[in-house]
Amino acid sequence: MTHNTNETEWTLVTGASGGIGLAYVKELAKKKHALILVARNESKLDKISEEITKVYGVPTQVISADLSSVNGIEKIINETRGLNVTTLINNAGKEESGHFLNLSTQDMLSSIALNCSAPMLLTHHFSERMVKNGSGEILFVGSIVGFQGVPLIANYAATKSYLIAFAEGIASELKPKGVNVSIAAPGFTNTDLASEMDFSKTPITPLEASFVAKYTLDRLGKQRIIIPGFINKFLYFSGKFIQPRKMNTFAFGRVFNKVLQTKLNKEKAVEA
Repeated sequence: MTHNTNETEWTLVTGASGGIGLAYVKELAKKKHALILVARNESKLDKISEEITKVYGVPTQVISADLSSVNGIEKIINETRGLNVTTLINNAGKEESGHFLNLSTQDMLSSIALNCSAPMLLTHHFSERMVKNGSGEILFVGSIVGFQGVPLIANYAATKSYLIAFAEGIASELKPKGVNVSIAAPGFTNTDLASEMDFSKTPITPLEASFVAKYTLDRLGKQRIIIPGFINKFLYFSGKFIQPRKMNTFAFGRVFNKVLQTKLNKEKAVEA
């Protein structure tokens, strides 16, 4: 369903085809937001678009684009030209896990492009109009791992560190101009990103994506850093005020060594 009117206020969600992104889409649809759904898988997006329109009666648009490429970013900019995008949800991201030297440098560069460059470029583009209008909302989806280095997901954690620092910085710049910026920092969440992880040997229960989406959207523009879940809040505050960074890195490394044990064992088997 397409409504190409300048009067409609649109919310753009990246990574909208699954996980937390899809949960954001559903939660926003409940709040009657007109939605622009962005992801690579066009057929998935079309199905979601039809369902959202049918169930919630909100206008939707679909943009199939690879956000890790310059062409993908340009496609989004071109296809939203003339639309009044008042809310931007920078959710798309990817993770590669395992020992650093066993990971593809090309995969890691792709993660940097998707997790860092894409939200920066989209924010630069859409916030310009928000500032002119004197209002707007921008949400970045970071991670609790972004507050320190983490072994076995070093590159991914570093990309989330970039997002946290970037969001905090531009939040101060854009707030006086009427644009609210928040960053969500969830921990383990029940999505495809956690599909290779086994939590049976840990006391950790991954959060549901629907909880993360509702919790963060309810606080968008009211809190700069939004941390859903008691355990994640505890990890954040203990890391910030109690433990040194080196200890945080060590503790997170032990957790990932446990949850990734099956994958790490496969790596050892290949090396042998």
